[in-house]
Amino acid sequence: MPKKILMYYGGTEIEEMFDATQWFTSGMYKPRNMEADGGASKVTMLRSKPKPFTAAQYKELPLIASGRLRWNFPDLDRAPLINNPPDLRQRVRYAYSAFAEPNKPVDYYNLYLELHGKRYVILFSRDAQSGDLLPGGSAKQVVGDYAAQTEHRKAFAEIEEAERQAR
Repeated sequence: MPKKILMYYGGTEIEEMFDATQWFTSGMYKPRNMEADGGASKVTMLRSKPKPFTAAQYKELPLIASGRLRWNFPDLDRAPLINNPPDLRQRVRYAYSAFAEPNKPVDYYNLYLELHGKRYVILFSRDAQSGDLLPGGSAKQVVGDYAAQTEHRKAFAEIEEAERQAR
């Protein structure tokens, strides 16, 4: 019998846990080892095989990016995203998953975007079971050489190399 896996759900204001064992024993998710002692997170996990995007969902990415940028960077000109939407299919990376409610997993993704010579990471989410896009998310600019942004700089480098090779 597998060990019971308890996970937190909801935002930081909820301090309750629920039995999430079924999501791990089914193989849909695996532990995300990121605690200081090397233990598994009780908040986030990793999806074994992220749900594929549909063509329609890929077409929505410029709108998602524009909306998230509007909240975090209100003075940024987002017109190029709407007037001449770029193909962003190769710029999406699965990030992690968490539970919004007990037995309601949400998958989070990063969208790596360059706009006006600056780099941005757009965080957005999808319902893990239906694949539907969910409201909310955020945008942040990748600047400097901060250790916290190493993963994002690496993703941008991989994307740029893949785009160079595709030309």
